[in-house]
Amino acid sequence: MKVIVNIDGGSRGNPGPAAAAMVIADGEGNVMATKSKFLGPGLTNNFAEWSALEGAVDALAYLTGEQEDGLEAEVRADSELVVRQFNRQYKIKEPSLREIAERVWETVAITPGLKLTVKHVPREENGLADAAVNQELDKYMEWLKKERETVNFPQKPSKN
Repeated sequence: MKVIVNIDGGSRGNPGPAAAAMVIADGEGNVMATKSKFLGPGLTNNFAEWSALEGAVDALAYLTGEQEDGLEAEVRADSELVVRQFNRQYKIKEPSLREIAERVWETVAITPGLKLTVKHVPREENGLADAAVNQELDKYMEWLKKERETVNFPQKPSKN
């Protein structure tokens, strides 16, 4: 079986609230599943992008176990940095990102039926994953706004 997975991660403010998403499609491009997740506040865009890749690889490892003949997967990301780091063309200096990368590489290594490629695509070709990330972030921002109204947080002092 062949699948195509578009991934994206984003952070508003960088660092700021972050989310990750993946869209899994069959070999003909028919969407099979979309998954998005809010990651938390105060996170970087690179953390969100790596988290999206980790979520996709975990899902692919699971799907590989469900296939007798293994799984051929192409992961597409609009983060050239993460693609090059995953493919070991660039070093990963940030410890938290290195930890995620090590987990991702380990999952790939212990999933023998998974044939994985990770490639860069232009942002325009990653619209569904990008939309899923933005939907998660919009939901969080709406929730935060309601919480601030409900709790009646003190306003920032004016500079008079």
